[in-house]
Amino acid sequence: MKAYKGLLLIFLTMGSSVFLWYFATPIAPIHPLSKLGHIIGGLAITGLFLVFLFATKNKLLERWFNGLARLYFYHKVLAIFSLGFIIIHGQLQKMVPDEELPQTSLHEWAKELGELAQYGFIILIVLAFLAKFLKYEHWRWLHRLLLLPYTVGIYHTYFSSQYDLLQPSAIAIFTALTTTIGFMSALYMMTMYQDMFFPYSGSISNIQKLNSHVIELELTLTKKLHYRPGQFLFIKIFQEGIEKAPHPFSISGGDGEKIIVTIKTVGDFTRQVYDHIQMNTPVAVDGPFGHFNFDKGANQQLWIAAGIGITPFLAYLQTKPEKKIDLYYSFHGLDNIVYKDFLQNYAQTNDHFTVTFIDTTQEDRLSFDHLTIPKQTSIYICGPEKMIKQFKSSAPTSKIEWEGFIFR
Repeated sequence: MKAYKGLLLIFLTMGSSVFLWYFATPIAPIHPLSKLGHIIGGLAITGLFLVFLFATKNKLLERWFNGLARLYFYHKVLAIFSLGFIIIHGQLQKMVPDEELPQTSLHEWAKELGELAQYGFIILIVLAFLAKFLKYEHWRWLHRLLLLPYTVGIYHTYFSSQYDLLQPSAIAIFTALTTTIGFMSALYMMTMYQDMFFPYSGSISNIQKLNSHVIELELTLTKKLHYRPGQFLFIKIFQEGIEKAPHPFSISGGDGEKIIVTIKTVGDFTRQVYDHIQMNTPVAVDGPFGHFNFDKGANQQLWIAAGIGITPFLAYLQTKPEKKIDLYYSFHGLDNIVYKDFLQNYAQTNDHFTVTFIDTTQEDRLSFDHLTIPKQTSIYICGPEKMIKQFKSSAPTSKIEWEGFIFR
């Protein structure tokens, strides 16, 4: 499913910014470069409004973008474009003849703060895009710090502008709405969300280590969580020595009162969980998220999983579906396969389900060139980002759903 509604939101919001700034009436006649600088600056502050809004994990926005992974992709794209607009805006303002600018102390102060905000955004956004080299907690703090240059940027917008944004006009109302929503979204994510908005609580009720780097946890919740097989949760674990920041994990089973998640050690947090998690540890849960919907897929389905990407498919198999399903499960060495016995037994007792195991240490990686796909087949893929990109680029049909949990 495409993210048409989400893309329409982006284009309408950014297009409205250009339109309103272009037709707005300045306080006094201004140089064309100054007008262009205001339009570009408006795009920057509007883009940042969307960046912070998308970070809230709003359920409506998730539906419009058909999943959090897609929502976060456009969150990143808008951050890049907003940074570019900020830099271009700064350069254009330097090119405006001095006599075209109002010579007031308030304007000069706002101008200096604007340059400070620009440098702050450049440093923090560049560091945020180096996420793979940072610990998750450090990455989160960088995102929190973005509120500072954004606040300064709002001040700069209002008090260095040659348009009166404090009087009622179309551009003033638009700017007030977007900056207020953007600021409140940023404040919500950086303060309140972490401590207040996890609606499900519970504790660890069972622990099973499946191999040397994969662990299965059973969570018993105080109220039932209604989810669809294929969805995932954000989980906070409250145990000394384990990072308290929320992390996403697929639901691999459970009845809503008890939820099972399967975790592979791929970083500091997951290693802490594997090594130190204890029974009865309190947890908090937000969700569910994700738009895998096997029931809405065709009666003929092709599943492609890699490594821990098998987990979204397990919950659906436990509902005993009647659809014809062919699963291809790839892994790098026998130490990286999980639930092999379950899948083999399921295939033996259900003639409408087949599973093919692919050990990439012994054979070539799977591609669509190796498969014969009947017409009217729905394709579901879950695994590493690189694998997903490979299959998406060569997909023989538009009926393809994927989940990658690429949130940094």
